[in-house]
Amino acid sequence: MRGDAAPLHDARMTFRARRISYTTFALLTAGCVLTMGLGISGAAPRHHRRVNRLTQDVKTLASDAFQGRDNDTPGSLLAQNYLIKQLKTFSVGLDASRSGDDAFKQPFPGGVNIVGLIRGKRLPNEYVVVGAHYDHFAPGKCRVKVPGDDICNGATDNATGVAAVLSIGRRIRREGGALRRSVVLALWDREEDGLLGSAYYVNHPIVPLDKTVGYVNFDIQGANLLPSLRKISFALGAETGGTKFQSIVKHAIGRGPLHTQRLSSVFGQGRSDYVNFIGKQIPTVFFSDSTGPCYHTTQDEADIVDFGKLRQQAAIAFDVTRRLAQTRHVPTFVPGTPAATFDDAVALAQVTNTGLPDLDRFAEPQRSELLKWRDDLNAIVAAGPAQFDAADIGTILTGAVSAVSSLTLGDCDGFLGKR
Repeated sequence: MRGDAAPLHDARMTFRARRISYTTFALLTAGCVLTMGLGISGAAPRHHRRVNRLTQDVKTLASDAFQGRDNDTPGSLLAQNYLIKQLKTFSVGLDASRSGDDAFKQPFPGGVNIVGLIRGKRLPNEYVVVGAHYDHFAPGKCRVKVPGDDICNGATDNATGVAAVLSIGRRIRREGGALRRSVVLALWDREEDGLLGSAYYVNHPIVPLDKTVGYVNFDIQGANLLPSLRKISFALGAETGGTKFQSIVKHAIGRGPLHTQRLSSVFGQGRSDYVNFIGKQIPTVFFSDSTGPCYHTTQDEADIVDFGKLRQQAAIAFDVTRRLAQTRHVPTFVPGTPAATFDDAVALAQVTNTGLPDLDRFAEPQRSELLKWRDDLNAIVAAGPAQFDAADIGTILTGAVSAVSSLTLGDCDGFLGKR
């Protein structure tokens, strides 16, 4: 996810040497499965292999060998080769005018999008696009939190999002190999430079935009904002596809252990690739965990990823993708980006109330600002939808900007299984 964040407090982490040998690097780039969880025979149960593949993608892309995956660097080229290797196991290159690995590439000034296609059975010329950016930063270009470690690994931003896209492709293959409509698996470059990869795609589409029925976007997954918010995630923008798309997203979220809060697209603040598809009037949903204390720091490594959460997020998004690809009646784009709604106030009040036990992690004035916003949200909800007005919208939006900034403060530790 692009955008500057407020400075963090110094982290309390012991620096560890993380240089990777050429032999290990060769294994990673070859896409070998990690041996973790294997029995003495060397064979793992099938469900363990699936879990490990998701984990392996993140650990590979976020390894030191890839040096942050910044566009137009050797690390980016390694990432491209790895992604194409994975895509070739369950898709074909989207660009039929090119051959071999080049069919998976969409070059543009300063970058390369990686795009695969799983052709649909009945409506192959209609498309669902599932996307995430694979780029991050060159060494030293994100916030260095530990002296001597300047590698911007970008695990949650956005190796996890990329892994979720790949997992959807693999699951389609496992469950029959194709859906009713075609599915495009798009991995964007240069998102961190201003959403340039997805912008290039929507202005130079390889498949027709008017035949694209929906876009599913991942940016920052498997991340926890606070210890108390480990079960919280966000799905933004489904209102762009009207009640049909909102129903699809709501059904996919269901009543599972992950509490995915649905919000209007405005709360994405235009900071990820979803905004380019909305600009082309394509119904869109944006899955994100927002920006926590590990955001754009050298500590955004695989060991802070909540892989249990990531698996749930990938499953939710697969359900959305499948329903978009299978439905007889596709969503219709609803023009105009709405301001905040009463439902947004309800969702955000639930999040702020849940996070209340961790307010002591913040210094003044952030603690007071968050408390005030919590009180304002509770008052708006208590007044009811009939009283919701423009002043309430202003309160919600202003408070959201401040909260997003405050949540980047503090120590990066991933908040995994501890308070």
